[in-house]
Amino acid sequence: MKKFLVMIERKPTFTGNLLQGHREFLEDLKEETLVIAGGFPDQSGGAYILQTTSLEEARKIVERDPMNHENESVYSVKEWNIR
Repeated sequence: MKKFLVMIERKPTFTGNLLQGHREFLEDLKEETLVIAGGFPDQSGGAYILQTTSLEEARKIVERDPMNHENESVYSVKEWNIR
């Protein structure tokens, strides 16, 4: 299994309306693929780590994140070689 870093940067148009759905989404991932997640203290966004078999699979998971919405946040997914 590989690990993938999901970086979230809030846009100036961020409302927070999708934040609860995002938190519930992450809670559901705990049983499957979520390694760790958290927000940045400066409220600019956050990050989480997924453990999956491929970048494509990680991106499909991230597409389901309710906060991954064009007016709310910018998401990026990178394979991460952590030890």
